[in-house]
Amino acid sequence: MVTLALALSLVMVVPVYAADVGVTKGVTPTNPNVYNLTDTIHYTMTIINVSNVTGANEDIVVTAVWDVLPNGSTVYPIGPSLPYTLGPGESQSYTYDWVATISGTVDNTFYASGYQISTGGNDTFDEQVTKSSTVIGQEVGGTASLVNKVRLVAPWAGLLACAGIVALFMLRRRRKA
Repeated sequence: MVTLALALSLVMVVPVYAADVGVTKGVTPTNPNVYNLTDTIHYTMTIINVSNVTGANEDIVVTAVWDVLPNGSTVYPIGPSLPYTLGPGESQSYTYDWVATISGTVDNTFYASGYQISTGGNDTFDEQVTKSSTVIGQEVGGTASLVNKVRLVAPWAGLLACAGIVALFMLRRRRKA
């Protein structure tokens, strides 16, 4: 089950030995991990109780999850009500879509915190995992940028054309009167 969860979450396993927790983060599509401005990047984040792998076989309690997007804003992915418990080998996945608004190397960081219920005392965890992607800006003066310029100008051109027609109509009425 842990192997399947790791394969589904794609990459970036960061085990936490004190509390027997694994955190993963990936993107879709996985290859190439290169996007254009305005593309949607689909992030997948997973918290895994790996205590069955380490031999502890103890539950963990997840008390907080949040995601810091490449533009610096913080979101709280939709998931089960906090706090919640994961048994040995269980996992909880989250997804979040972000529309690329900045170019260059962009980092998305997922955070999870909580504690492991243990007979020897509760071990806490506060972990993060970051996934980097490349966002390419559109070529200046290229066809794509011309299309985007027309998209921005077209509504204003229509409005100005309407205003011009109304002005001509008003002038024509005044001349007839």
